[in-house]
Amino acid sequence: MNLYIIRIINFLKTLKSLFFLNFYFFCIKIIRKNYKIIFFYFPIKSYQENLIELIKEISSEKNLKVFLGFNLGSSKEVKHYKNSFFINLGYLKYLYNLNMFISSYIVYTLPKTKNKIYINHDIYDAPMVSKENESNLVESLKKYDFIFMSSDITLNMLRDKFNQIDLTETLKKPKIINAGYLKLDHVHKKIDENKKLEDSILIAPTKSSVFLEHDMSQYLEEVINKILNYKGYKIIYRPHPGDLKDKTQLEKILKINELFESNKNFVFDTSTSYLESYKRAKFMITDFSGTAYTYAFCKLNPVIFFSKNEKKLLKGNLSKLYYFKDRSQVGIIENDVNNLNNSINVLEENIHDFKAKIKVLRGNRIEHFNNSMQEHLKNLFKILNNEEKN
Repeated sequence: MNLYIIRIINFLKTLKSLFFLNFYFFCIKIIRKNYKIIFFYFPIKSYQENLIELIKEISSEKNLKVFLGFNLGSSKEVKHYKNSFFINLGYLKYLYNLNMFISSYIVYTLPKTKNKIYINHDIYDAPMVSKENESNLVESLKKYDFIFMSSDITLNMLRDKFNQIDLTETLKKPKIINAGYLKLDHVHKKIDENKKLEDSILIAPTKSSVFLEHDMSQYLEEVINKILNYKGYKIIYRPHPGDLKDKTQLEKILKINELFESNKNFVFDTSTSYLESYKRAKFMITDFSGTAYTYAFCKLNPVIFFSKNEKKLLKGNLSKLYYFKDRSQVGIIENDVNNLNNSINVLEENIHDFKAKIKVLRGNRIEHFNNSMQEHLKNLFKILNNEEKN
C-alpha cells in the first residue's frame, strides 16, 4: 500500500482513538470521581509480556481503569489486548484527564499529567546510548516525574547522569526508584517452568552504533565460523532489535544469515521474544549487551564477553562501570577469535563454579529478585495515593 495512504489511515485511526478516549475519560471523571485512569504506551516492537503481567495486576484493583496505547511498530504485540488503542507517538500530548502515564521506552511527547512514569528496561549500567547522545537522553528523561530502575547500579548510574548535565531551574529532577527488574523475574519464571535441552550457544551482540570500537559486529562472521559445529553445538544468532531497524546494519545481518543458513546447526532468531533462545542456550557470547546479565541471572549460565579492544577499554572510563567490572563473575573475557573454542571448554569444565558465582552476584546486585512485581505495584499505588493527599 502507498506510504502516503498508510499515513492518512494511521492519522484517522489516531483521531478516532483520541476522540473516544478523551470523551470516555471526561465522562468517568464526572460520573465516577473516585476512579483513577492509567495509560500504558508501547512505542516500539518489543517483548511485552512482563508489562502485560503488571497491567493485569493493576487492572484487578477496584476503582482503577487501565488503557493501552500502541502504534504501527508495536501493533502486533499489543492490539489484541483489552482496552488497547492505536495512537501515533506524536499525539500523546492530546490525551487528557489521566492520573498516570507509563512507558517502558522513552517517548518524547507526553500527556499533560503529573504522574509520568518511565520503567527502565536495562539490568546493568552498560551505556544506553553513545556519549554524544547522552545529553539528549537526559533531557528526554527529565520530562518524566518518576523513573523505575532495576537495581541500585542502574539507579546510581542515572543519578550521576542527571548530576553531570546541568538541569534548568524550571525543571525538577524525576524521582528515581529501585523497583526491581520485571523482565528478569518474568523470564526466570518462564524458563524455570519449561526447561529445554541446552544444545546451543547464543550470540547476542549489542546495538552496533553505541560504541563502534568495542562492539563485535565486524567480527560476527569470524566468530560464527570458528565455533559453528564445535562439539555439536547449534549457534543461535540473535541480532540486536535496534540494528534490525537500521537499513545499513540490516543488510549486514541478512548477509550473515545468507552465509550460514544452509548449515543445520545455524539458527537465525529475529523474533520479538528471546525466551526460546534463552531456554536452548548453554552459553552466551556477547560484547557489552545488557542481555548478558539478564541471561546469566535468570539461568545461572555463564557468558563469553568478546572484547577485541579490551586493553583500550580498560584504560578508558567504561572500565569504571559495574557492567565491565562484573564480567569475570559471570563468565570469561575473550579478545581473540581463535581462542573461543578454548573459552567454551573452560566454561564447560567450570560451569558449576560459575553458577555459584553468578548466584552470589545476582544476590548482591538485584535487590528485588523475584519480588519486582510487588515492588512496582507498591510504588505505583503509593504515587496514586499521594495524588489524593495533594
